[in-house]
Amino acid sequence: MALLATAPSMKAATEDELIANLSSSDEGKVISAMTYLKKQYRGSTKAFPAMKKLLTDSRLKVRERAAGTLGVFHADVSEEDVKAICALLKEPSADANMEGLKALRGVQGSAVAGAVPEILPFLKNSNAYLMRDACRTLAVIGNKSLIPQIEPLLANPDTKVRKDAQDAITALRSKS
Repeated sequence: MALLATAPSMKAATEDELIANLSSSDEGKVISAMTYLKKQYRGSTKAFPAMKKLLTDSRLKVRERAAGTLGVFHADVSEEDVKAICALLKEPSADANMEGLKALRGVQGSAVAGAVPEILPFLKNSNAYLMRDACRTLAVIGNKSLIPQIEPLLANPDTKVRKDAQDAITALRSKS
């Protein structure tokens, strides 16, 4: 209910006001601020420092949204930021895992490739959605050396897993 109560006032907020709301103790207010920043200030990088701080917030939903928003913005991230995003891959929540994988596909920077070892276990996960997201993420941030680790998924009983594995292999083969 708090999210709905704060949403209308956020819509008219300036970028600076939304960035200020990122430091709120109210989880709903923080998430709403990120939502409006994503919608209203998509080309701006002004909120990146504040969002990057949220990657290590104590609230899981805030960390998930911060990672996802930085991914959507294709933010340039540091090694520390990548480690913080990879922490989502260690959460017991499949939703947090998927948000981390999606974020890693979107963010930019030389440190992103360092996430590959954290992603590889998802190729053997029992959750088909996580296997598929791992394939998609490796296709974006990985290199040809990963193909042998993805190839076993071509025999997976799930046709969607097989397709994403094949798509990842095709993408990786096209990389120099």
